[in-house]
Amino acid sequence: MRIYRIMRRIIVLFINIVLVLTIVFWLISFNHRIDMYWNGVVVSSNTVFLFIIIFTIIIIFLILQRIYLFFRNYPKKIKGNMEVARYKNAFSAIVRAITAIASNDNRELITQSKRIDNYVKDNPIGLILRSEVAKKEKNFKMAEDSYNKMLLNSDTKILGLKGLLEQNLKLQDYHHAMIYAEQIYRINPKLEWIYDTMIQIIIKTKNWYKMIDINNDAQNKKIISKDQKNKSNSIAMYEIGLIKESASFRESIKLISDAHIARSNFPPFVKKLLHLLIEDNQISKAKKILFKAWSDNPHPSFFEETIKISKNENIKPIDLINKLTKNNTDHYDSIIFKVKANIIENNWEEAKKIIKPILSNRPTKTVCKLMADIEHGITGNMQRANSWINRSTLGDPEKIWVCKITGIKQEEWASVNQGGIFDSLEWTWPNTGLSDNTMKLDALVPNIIGYN
Repeated sequence: MRIYRIMRRIIVLFINIVLVLTIVFWLISFNHRIDMYWNGVVVSSNTVFLFIIIFTIIIIFLILQRIYLFFRNYPKKIKGNMEVARYKNAFSAIVRAITAIASNDNRELITQSKRIDNYVKDNPIGLILRSEVAKKEKNFKMAEDSYNKMLLNSDTKILGLKGLLEQNLKLQDYHHAMIYAEQIYRINPKLEWIYDTMIQIIIKTKNWYKMIDINNDAQNKKIISKDQKNKSNSIAMYEIGLIKESASFRESIKLISDAHIARSNFPPFVKKLLHLLIEDNQISKAKKILFKAWSDNPHPSFFEETIKISKNENIKPIDLINKLTKNNTDHYDSIIFKVKANIIENNWEEAKKIIKPILSNRPTKTVCKLMADIEHGITGNMQRANSWINRSTLGDPEKIWVCKITGIKQEEWASVNQGGIFDSLEWTWPNTGLSDNTMKLDALVPNIIGYN
C-alpha cells in the first residue's frame, strides 16, 4: 500500500512537471514584444518575462499563505497532539485500574484512579473508578461527590443513583434510599434487583400502602406474576389491619378479610380473622369461615378460636369439634383437636382411646404432652406423666413454620421472619440437615452489583 502511494505521487509530480514545461515551451514559441505606455513613457517587454513575473508572484503568495496557515494551526496541532497523548495515558490507566479491580489490588486501583483524574477530569469511566476507590477507602464524601457528578450524564445516571441508594442504605436512611430506588425503578423497572430492593426497604419502614402500589405497578409491567402480587398485597393488607385494630376495629376486620380472600385459607389470616369476628360478636360468620378453612387446610392454630365459638354458642367443645372434623376425622390435627376437647371435659379414657392411632415408637412432642395430661388425669401419677414429658424430647419432629431460604424455625408466623426475609415461612416439617444459622441475612440489597 505504501509503495502504491509513493508511485502515485511520483506519477502526479511527473505530470505536473510535464505540464509546466509544456506551458513554458509554448510561451517561448509564441514569444513576442509587448509595449506599454505609462505617463508618456514607453515600457517594452515580452510575454515570457510577464509570465515569469506573474508565476513568481503566485509562488510567493502560496508560500506566504502556507507560512500563515502553519503558524495559525500550529498551536491547535500541538494541543491536539497533547490531548491524544493525554487520552492515551488515561486509557492505559483505565486498563490498569480495571485489572486492579479484577485482581483485588486496592492500592493499584487507588494509584491508577488518581492518574486518570490527572489526565481527564470528570470522565464517566474515571468517575466510576473514583467511586470504587471511595468505597475501598470508606470516603463517603468523595463517593457522594462522584455519584452526584454521574447524575449529570445520562449514560452514568443510573449508576449514580445506585451508589447514592447504597450509601443511604448503609446509613439506614430508608427515606432517601426509597427516593433513589424509585428513580432507578422509573428509569429501568426491569433491573433484576430493584423490585426486591424496594420491597426490602418497605419492610424496614413498614410502609405497607407503598408495597401495594409497587406490587400493582410491577404486575402491570410484568415484573411479577398476578399470583405473586396477590400474595404480597394480602400480607400488606394483613399488616395494615393489625395496625388499624386499636383505632378502627371494623376497618381492621375489612382489611384482614380482604387479605384472607386474596390468600384463601392461609392459617395466620384465618386465625386473626376468627379472633376479630368473635370479638365483634359475629359468631355465625366466624364459624362459617372456620369450617371452610378446616375443610381446605386443617391447622392446629385454630383450636383457641374453636373453643371460643363453642362457648359463645353454648355447646360442648367436643360436639363442635366432631362436626368440624367429620370430613377429615383421621387427619392428625383432627385427632389432636378431639383429644384436647375430651381433656377439657375430663373424658380421660375417651381421649386415650382417640389418641391411640397416632401413638408410635417416637410420638411427637404434642402427643407426648397430651399423653402426660391423660396419664395424670387417669392415674394422678405425676411420675408417669413426667415420663411422657421427658419422652417428648426424643419424639418425631412435627410441622412448624420454617424459612424456605435459611431453614430457620419459628413457632409463630410473621410476614418478616427472624432473619429479616419477607414472606419466606411455610408450614412444614423442619429439615434436620439445616441449622438455624445456615444463613444470616440482614442485607437490604441482595442483588445489587458491588454492594459491600
